[in-house]
Amino acid sequence: MAIKNIIFDYGKVIINLDFDLTRIAFEKEGVNNFNSMFTEFSHQPFFHLFDCGLISEEEFRMHLRTAANLNLSDSVIDSCWNAMLLDIPKERMKYIEGIKNKFNTFLLSNTNSIHLNFISNYLQKEFGIKDISEKFKKAYYSCQVGMRKPDEKIYQLVLEENKLLPDETLFIDDSAVNVETADKLGLNVILLMENENVEAKINEYLLSHKETVLH
Repeated sequence: MAIKNIIFDYGKVIINLDFDLTRIAFEKEGVNNFNSMFTEFSHQPFFHLFDCGLISEEEFRMHLRTAANLNLSDSVIDSCWNAMLLDIPKERMKYIEGIKNKFNTFLLSNTNSIHLNFISNYLQKEFGIKDISEKFKKAYYSCQVGMRKPDEKIYQLVLEENKLLPDETLFIDDSAVNVETADKLGLNVILLMENENVEAKINEYLLSHKETVLH
């Protein structure tokens, strides 16, 4: 069936990220072995709970202080945590605006309130908007809906709430496990690899399925 709907991930698909910058920022503040610490606490409940909006920003910072064994200030933690967030290329934003005219577009992102606040300020400064949801039919953030990918329920929420058919829907994400869940649910999928261009990958997919491409 023809593609009518496109669901975008946010980080590394729309906004450029460099996780290493967060490591460097924390290490400058005295956090040793950040990579091993991050791997450990990213699989702990508080990380998941914060992404799902089930604990507060202060509770999240408290857990970070405990993991780092340092009494870091709120502003230092936020600055280090946000260091990974880079930019949204203007040509990518233009593409997203254009593709919205042909497809029902949605954003589905695992993200937390600290990152959203930072991105909101960036968007206001660079594009004059408060939230990128303005460029989509609707945006779904894990911290606002209480669940995160790859939980099947968050995909089903988007499909059911908007009456989308899986085989008419294209899902794009940089995480293999997130793409696997979408594929399991019957969506068409694109796994965006490191340094791949999302605009080119979508156009390549649409062309291979005899859809109209956008430039």
